[in-house]
Amino acid sequence: MFLGKGPDAFVKHLPSVASHALIRKGENPETSVVQKISMAGRQFAAQGHVETFDEGPTLLVSEQEEGKQKVKTEVTIERDNLMGENDEIEVSIHVYRDGEPEFLPVVPRLIFTMTQEKDIWRLIEVTLAAHVPLTNPDYLKGVRKQEDQLNESIASSRVNMIASAEARYAAKYPDRGYSCSMTELFGKADSGDTADQPSESYAPNFAADESSGYHFSLAGCAGNPASKFRVTAVPLESDSGMKTFCADESGTVRFEVNGKGASCLSRGQILNQTTVSFPSQVD
Repeated sequence: MFLGKGPDAFVKHLPSVASHALIRKGENPETSVVQKISMAGRQFAAQGHVETFDEGPTLLVSEQEEGKQKVKTEVTIERDNLMGENDEIEVSIHVYRDGEPEFLPVVPRLIFTMTQEKDIWRLIEVTLAAHVPLTNPDYLKGVRKQEDQLNESIASSRVNMIASAEARYAAKYPDRGYSCSMTELFGKADSGDTADQPSESYAPNFAADESSGYHFSLAGCAGNPASKFRVTAVPLESDSGMKTFCADESGTVRFEVNGKGASCLSRGQILNQTTVSFPSQVD
């Protein structure tokens, strides 16, 4: 119905009442919803990497490349209930990226209700359902993974912001050098100096030691003026599998998988982000 090569593949499966109401003579794909759907289906099928199946649970498989990644989309039949002259078919959509299932917070499902009219199956209703399987271990694992990735992104950005704040603070107070106090870096005395610094109202939360599943700490600010510092962000749950992040006076943010913080600066990998610009020396 949707992928047929003929121009009438979609139209012939519409019920008579829908055909009479939606199809007018002289209409084109720009003005007709029916023709838009029909043309989109034919164009999709003509791409050459779409395979359909007449038997089995898999209805359709589409493969394409997005950059260097291979993306496969599968449409599978969850249930097919034949009730008298009506047939209700529920399908689900699954996406795989480089062979790994891609997590979807809401699993889309489509329910097609068909009925026989003049010996042809006609589509009389389409229902879009949002499926959230809260008892599925794989789904719950995907939710947790997505949240952990978000926390990692927030933590790495915050480490970078702390390192930037250290550079500004040392430049503003050369007699003190770097600071190991979050309050001094983001408190009232130093707020509003630059456009990218947190506002005064946000500073108390930003200066907190714990946030987004991470513990943040500053150390190594010895000397007068202090010429060194190190900032670390360590997951609050040691078995979470989340990365540890760190930075020092070099301005380079690093990360270590399952690290404890102490070895991050010496063994951590460089994070793919812009290095902070620091003063050449602290006098």
